[in-house]
Amino acid sequence: MMISDYRLEQNLPYDLTRPVAEMAAFFDILPQSDSADVLKIVQEADGCVAILQTEDGTRRVSRPFTILQDVRGEWVRCAKLAVLDVLGQTVRRGLVMPWGILTGVRPGKLAHKLLDSGLSCDELPQYLERHYLLPHGQAQLLTEICLRQRQLLPAAEKQVGIYIGIPFCPTRCSYCSFPSGIVPLEEELQQKFLNFIEQDMLTVVQLLSMYSLNVTAVYIGGGTPTSLSETAFARLIALTARHLLLPGVREFTVEAGRPDCFSAEKLKVMEACGVNRISVNPQTLHDKTLKAIGRSHTVQDFYRSYDLVRHSGIKTVNTDLIIGLPGETADDVRASLDGIRALAPDNLTVHTLTLKKSAPIFGAQFSSLTAEDAEALVAYGSETAAAMGMLPYYLYRQHYMLGNLANIGYAASGSASLYNIQMMEERHVVLGIGPASATKVPQADGHHLKKLNMPKDIGTYTGNLPQLAHKRSLLFADEEE
Repeated sequence: MMISDYRLEQNLPYDLTRPVAEMAAFFDILPQSDSADVLKIVQEADGCVAILQTEDGTRRVSRPFTILQDVRGEWVRCAKLAVLDVLGQTVRRGLVMPWGILTGVRPGKLAHKLLDSGLSCDELPQYLERHYLLPHGQAQLLTEICLRQRQLLPAAEKQVGIYIGIPFCPTRCSYCSFPSGIVPLEEELQQKFLNFIEQDMLTVVQLLSMYSLNVTAVYIGGGTPTSLSETAFARLIALTARHLLLPGVREFTVEAGRPDCFSAEKLKVMEACGVNRISVNPQTLHDKTLKAIGRSHTVQDFYRSYDLVRHSGIKTVNTDLIIGLPGETADDVRASLDGIRALAPDNLTVHTLTLKKSAPIFGAQFSSLTAEDAEALVAYGSETAAAMGMLPYYLYRQHYMLGNLANIGYAASGSASLYNIQMMEERHVVLGIGPASATKVPQADGHHLKKLNMPKDIGTYTGNLPQLAHKRSLLFADEEE
């Protein structure tokens, strides 16, 4: 049966429009208010069924699914199962779901929640397989990562990660959806921007003192922070070290992603100011691909930058690779992974290409790889990491991801990024500084949070900084009552 859209009708205790749409999207079916094909989610006994009624009069009903307790999350789970069942009967049989019915960015949050509720680490994989349809391998991987995170960074009050967003890049990659602009060449404009970043830092310092918060990790990202001039970059690093490198900070990371912005002088500044973790990200080890995605550096530029870092006093080096870049074959990706293995970095993050609507090539046929190719390459990435003595320590997923897979971070012993764990699992406070940054304050139950997103537009951010800083402070106000 071929349908391209549906009109949703539901009579459940909660509005489940979004989770239903997320499941339907796997079948390439979109919500449409005037569609002649109707998808109904109907409450039945202690759960629900899904009914698909098409324009030609065909009617299909899913199996009934029962909630385990009367909370929204359980209704979401059952509705997703019902939608998957009815569309699997009628639209596309045998659809492989590498992550079962988990459609969110942070599958680890569910695993942590289940462990917090009393489920044992032995019970967790089977529970995920039975109730969320995770394949055995993914259920084991998620359990392994969550247990490792709990050892590396136990959930604790007052532990904070700080993110500083520098929304500039030398050029924009064709696959990129991050809200970055081309770095202004004028030194005066860069310095004016840093004036606002320092103001933002100082309001965060006040929060740290007022609420007795302990900083564990500081992360400067973007964008490409190293796209700033030598002078502006040196000022940024010095300001961060002066205001935020407080006693108890275990990790100071700089995202130096683009080798075309890297220099020995910037490296010396980072080393002198206490940076102990750095990312230098080639994304691929093929010049043809770098050119195709709009990067203005070569593979040799990456090797040069990597060698500079390795001969510095900075302890930990991360590299990123992306599976599914335009024009790349499976052999190309394997060759890049083999090249990274020869370098033996401390961390490796293997991304699967995700195209959001703001990416320049969104909607294009961006990859020649099939979902099966991508899955095999993710497995090869895991094997490559294992061969370097690395273990997986965090993962996240995104919509429009090739093969419906995941991005996975691997680390050698003692080198896992604490900030990545804080940011992704949302069990610790994260304070965001700069445009497009986010402040997240977990609530007492450990599973809900208050959040403030700074504006993506630089002018809006700089023009409203005092009001934004005040809104950020209000996230903590109720915590002390």
